[in-house]
Amino acid sequence: MTATANASLDVSMPFSRKTTAQDGYGHSTETWASQGTFKVNTYKPTATQLQMYASIIGTQKALMIRFATTSDIKEGDRATYSSRNWLVQYILDTESFTFVLDAIITEVQ
Repeated sequence: MTATANASLDVSMPFSRKTTAQDGYGHSTETWASQGTFKVNTYKPTATQLQMYASIIGTQKALMIRFATTSDIKEGDRATYSSRNWLVQYILDTESFTFVLDAIITEVQ
């Protein structure tokens, strides 16, 4: 079943994760470290999803992604899709025996 679910993921999307460190002056600096490229599906959120997560999405452009539970994708990660940067805002709760997860991503302006 896992192989069937993974085979349905048809978009390769690179992800990176923010790390912070102190610079020589004691200021906190951010860098984005690659987490690798993962196979996902992208789709438009439904009207219900847009309403449920309006406080997260706001006026930003939003998409949904579906990815394998074995992928190292976390809230706050950044993805590149269609030459745009996207931020993983929220990963929807999982149920038992789930092979894929869904997440809301918003375009980074």
